[in-house]
Amino acid sequence: MKITRHTARDMRQALRAVREQLGPDAVILSSRRTGEGVEVTAAMDFDAEQLASGATPAIPLPAPSVPAPSARAPSPDPTPASQAMGEELKTLRRMLETQLAQLAWNDLARRAPVHTEMLRELTEIGIAHELAAEVMTHVPGGVELTQARRLAIAFLAQCVLVTGDRWLENGGRIAFVGPTGVGKTATLAKLAVRWVLRHGARDLALVAGDNVRIGAHDQLQALGRLVGAAVYPLEDFAGLPKLLARIGRHRLILIDTPGSSQRDGLLAGRLAAIAAAGRELHTTLVLSASTQAGAVAETVQRFAPAQPTSCVLTKMDEATSLGGMLSVLVRAHLPISYVSEGQRVPEDLRPARALELVSSAVRLAQTNGAIADEDLLRRRFGELAHAIA
Repeated sequence: MKITRHTARDMRQALRAVREQLGPDAVILSSRRTGEGVEVTAAMDFDAEQLASGATPAIPLPAPSVPAPSARAPSPDPTPASQAMGEELKTLRRMLETQLAQLAWNDLARRAPVHTEMLRELTEIGIAHELAAEVMTHVPGGVELTQARRLAIAFLAQCVLVTGDRWLENGGRIAFVGPTGVGKTATLAKLAVRWVLRHGARDLALVAGDNVRIGAHDQLQALGRLVGAAVYPLEDFAGLPKLLARIGRHRLILIDTPGSSQRDGLLAGRLAAIAAAGRELHTTLVLSASTQAGAVAETVQRFAPAQPTSCVLTKMDEATSLGGMLSVLVRAHLPISYVSEGQRVPEDLRPARALELVSSAVRLAQTNGAIADEDLLRRRFGELAHAIA
């Protein structure tokens, strides 16, 4: 008879060691807990007469089996059958969710037809579904559709933040940032001319910080000569604080910056330098109103390191929809300072007004014949139907 003793972390590892050394016919004589884990005594060719003489009863070694799944054990590769079953379950789940959303939407249409019609119209305007749902929570039940429209537009106007004409009234230090081609330099020029017409050129300074676009410095120098304002070149934004300290006597300082694409490797450093230039410097993000909502959201996120305190909407005359743009700015809590809708300097620039922007979004949707897809409405608002009405 051959007797062995094995110590392991747990019983499964101890049984594996016994099986490897003595084979599957080994029997367990005893087991006990120790400080190191489990101690197992096993034997091979066990004599049955020893059992009658008072030896410890033998426990047959369990046959090899599949170990119980644990957090550490790697999951087996899925078989084609299990993958197919998983896809079928996902399909069934999507079908169930679609049916439930349709039932909820139909129930909402039955209980609150005015609310469902307003959700349709807000979707056609381009308002994001979260904001549209929030708007409808402020429209009481039982009102007529005309009154519901007025309430919805009024609440949307309250959500859109604007700054008023504070720059042209009080001055300040403003850096214009944004993607390439959105009209940063043109916006700067319109503001500069408006300031000169209202206050004169003595307290105006222009900073030519766009050293990427060919002719950008010359363009700003020409503007300075035209309005009689001082122009200061800036080669490196790390030197912006020193420059601002030197020209700080001017009431209005307008800073032009390079346009930036997604692949601009210098963008992060430039935005960080602008953000670190002092609390008195305000950064405004220039956005084209003709840009789709998804691209606007990406732009807002990309320029967030500059800590913009406002934005300017340009190319309003080229926009086909404004609801998506307004939804992004509401979600980002980014106020709108000015809107621009043409190339004339300085006529095509005016302070942003919230109600006017919302009304423009409604008018654009009506002009372009925007139609909300019924399936889209069910998917968007089916899950929110219980909270809307």
